[in-house]
Amino acid sequence: MSRGTLTLLAARADGSVTIGPDDSPPTTTLTTGSNLDTAVHAMNDALRLDPGATLLAVADTTTQGLVHHVAWHGTLPASWNPPAPWRTVPFGEVLATLAPTVAGRLRAASRAGILGKRTVHLHDGLRPGARPTKSERTAAQFTWHARTPTAEEDERVRQVWGWLTDACGRVLVVVDRHGAPGLPGGCPEPGESRSATLARETLEEAAAHHGQPAVLGFQHVTEAGRAPYLQLRMTAPLLDVGPAAPDPDNGEIYQRVLVPAAQANLLLGWGPEGDAQAAAVASAFPRAHDCALRHVPEHGWMPEGACQAGSVS
Repeated sequence: MSRGTLTLLAARADGSVTIGPDDSPPTTTLTTGSNLDTAVHAMNDALRLDPGATLLAVADTTTQGLVHHVAWHGTLPASWNPPAPWRTVPFGEVLATLAPTVAGRLRAASRAGILGKRTVHLHDGLRPGARPTKSERTAAQFTWHARTPTAEEDERVRQVWGWLTDACGRVLVVVDRHGAPGLPGGCPEPGESRSATLARETLEEAAAHHGQPAVLGFQHVTEAGRAPYLQLRMTAPLLDVGPAAPDPDNGEIYQRVLVPAAQANLLLGWGPEGDAQAAAVASAFPRAHDCALRHVPEHGWMPEGACQAGSVS
């Protein structure tokens, strides 16, 4: 009798993951009496991977009582290529092709692996007690445009978000108490410029400062019960991250993470739009994937020596 599945998520440092001829990551059926470690080793062997690097990241129980495991095997060198018929594609592209529950498992596994967590327990692809995201509640759809909005389009900008990078090309990501990651940003206040919005939101959410921003592009957003609007995406050099402090809007103290730009969508899990944005930022830092992800300590971070051996002081 089938009792679940095992999926192996093998990611590369360039933000891509391994899929097979069916456009899904390698998956095998687990039956009663199956040995999970043996199944993981067999899948590692099929992809010619070192079995010692595997982290069991997710166990997902469905309403039918079946358990679906996801094993994380990233982050592999960007030069690594799987044997045929396997291939690698950007992570967001994979998420967009899968059923929501399956995509939820892989998103949770990737986040756990990137952040160095040992296990994540899900129920039907969601963390127990987790609330649906705003995008899920509103059935939001995003279209990415890699250009500056026109004057007419600029009138419809309702949110501003920043890809803030250190000298290594690592991006500042904030993670809330539910484990949901995001970029610093939010809604402009009346009379506020786009750059002023980004500076204020970055300070409020991440206690961080950045240099002169530039427009990366914008997303056209459609969602239930609201007129279509635009989200502006900007880039800027990250100058420093101060001591962790509550966000004035909600009192939350976010975890701050510096993740190589090329790998950012492995953490964000935003779909093809996230792939495109991360790739655009990473293009300015050709060796950004060589820097190690680091959690910013509560006392903050300064750029001096930040790129030496991937350290954060």
